[in-house]
Amino acid sequence: MNIGITGGKGFIGSHVALSFKEVPNANIFLFDRPRGNILNKKLVEKFIRGKDVIIHTAAINRGTDEEVVRGSVEGVLNLLSAISKLQKKPKIIFLSSIQAETDTLYGISKKLCESILEHASRTYKLPVSIFRLTNVFGEGSRPFYNTAVATFCYQVARGKKLKVNKKGAPLMLVYVGDVVNAISEEVFKKRKELFFFKKIYTKNIITVPALAKLITSFKNSKDPKNLKSKFHKDLYKTYLSFVHAK
Repeated sequence: MNIGITGGKGFIGSHVALSFKEVPNANIFLFDRPRGNILNKKLVEKFIRGKDVIIHTAAINRGTDEEVVRGSVEGVLNLLSAISKLQKKPKIIFLSSIQAETDTLYGISKKLCESILEHASRTYKLPVSIFRLTNVFGEGSRPFYNTAVATFCYQVARGKKLKVNKKGAPLMLVYVGDVVNAISEEVFKKRKELFFFKKIYTKNIITVPALAKLITSFKNSKDPKNLKSKFHKDLYKTYLSFVHAK
């Protein structure tokens, strides 16, 4: 099976690619800058040829309004345009965001992508699966960019004091390994319906002050085996990745 991953060198994309490394008959192809630009139609058309599955993780969530919208919407339209020229249509797995439930520009662009893909699936009989993700954390995430987890881990690993905003709603956090498991399963899943949509939820809900306190405690943790839950262990693994990256 030939599996193409857009944004394959990014946080989630790189984890997805690594998960297929030991899978027999899974050939992985990465599409990312500088050689792969989702906004370049010709490059997109060349990339998707011969692929059985396209996992679309590429996006722009920082930049000007135009850059954010183009990174999401134009990227999806380029994929669909390229696929329309193929006889054999690849399965599309699209990673959306919980921000699609907000009125932020990034959220609106993600919601629009979901609608475009659902319409294309139902109209042109394309297999499309959409995962709407919530606050993904894990090894390889970027501080001051991906999640508060990455920022706190980065700062604690470098002996910096955390500045915490005590206001705000609790966070629901999803470990990148769990996201990868869902995507990997979906790649080989045979569904009766061409269109599939799922929100990735967890019970990992924590306030920002509690999260800061927990990650700070990792610095003095002598036996991580005593951590009380998988969630805490996943956070600890993330913290260690920043310690080792110093």
